[in-house]
Amino acid sequence: MVRALILTHAQLGAELLRSVEKVIGPQSDVAVLSNDGQSLEQIVSGVESRLNDSPSVIFVDFCGGSPYVACKTLHSAHPSCAIISGVNFPMLISFFSKREKLQFSDLIEVVKADGLRGIQIISE
Repeated sequence: MVRALILTHAQLGAELLRSVEKVIGPQSDVAVLSNDGQSLEQIVSGVESRLNDSPSVIFVDFCGGSPYVACKTLHSAHPSCAIISGVNFPMLISFFSKREKLQFSDLIEVVKADGLRGIQIISE
């Protein structure tokens, strides 16, 4: 099973996971980390302690923030890990409902597409 790490500012990640579990039920092999009060080195250490050789997806809130920067520094040491920025609710629903059904590379593409499809603009 593909593991997940949700790393965000403040409590966004915890609330996203709580919402996902309200919709599709409890999830295993998932950790949530916040950058709240953490130095970049502490974030890196927290992420590193949760990664192993299993395929993992790290969801971060936005490209360029400290969660993203911390994960990017670790990526080359963990080739079975993917980082997806811009985490949103549709993306996580897709990931958790499809992670046991798809190959890792296919899962990443489907999750990205589902996350983008979840962004709709209604204007005049």
